[in-house]
Amino acid sequence: PQQSLLQALSLLGSDDWEKKEKGLVSIKHLAGSHSEVLLSRLRDICLAVISEVTNLRSKVSYSAIVTLGEFFATLKKDMDSEVDEVVRVILRMLCNSPEFVEKAASRTLGIMVENVTPARAMTALLDSGVKSRHAQVRKCAAELLLSLLEKIGVTELAGTARAGRLAHAAGTLAQDCHKDTR
Repeated sequence: PQQSLLQALSLLGSDDWEKKEKGLVSIKHLAGSHSEVLLSRLRDICLAVISEVTNLRSKVSYSAIVTLGEFFATLKKDMDSEVDEVVRVILRMLCNSPEFVEKAASRTLGIMVENVTPARAMTALLDSGVKSRHAQVRKCAAELLLSLLEKIGVTELAGTARAGRLAHAAGTLAQDCHKDTR
């Protein structure tokens, strides 16, 4: 597994998009079968995968997004430290991307909400999603925040510092000019 990881990371460093995609698929499989191998170098691996999310080749971008989804599904709360950066980059892929990339981005964000610490997910969505100038990003952030609120529960959230921030964001989203966001 360790050797496979090193080989996959070297493929990501290639200029050939097919090699990059192969490296991402390999890392995704490692996350599913040998996640402990990734934990020792999680930050470096995440940065390498995140950098491919914005790749101009949509197949590479898609593979990177799906790989991050696998990270969230298998590594769960170990991904807490990477949430802010991942959410910021993936939310950008919700606009002006091919439909299959947008769907993968939305799915990965949903997996993130289900598996990381709710407070981390909420902070990342409030910081990167609610204030976006793109309606599609605001809509997705609103849906994910609603999902988080249902998961946490209103009584659990009441009285915390995040409650005021969430209420302000809900007010902003409720007044959004796009009906899908409201």
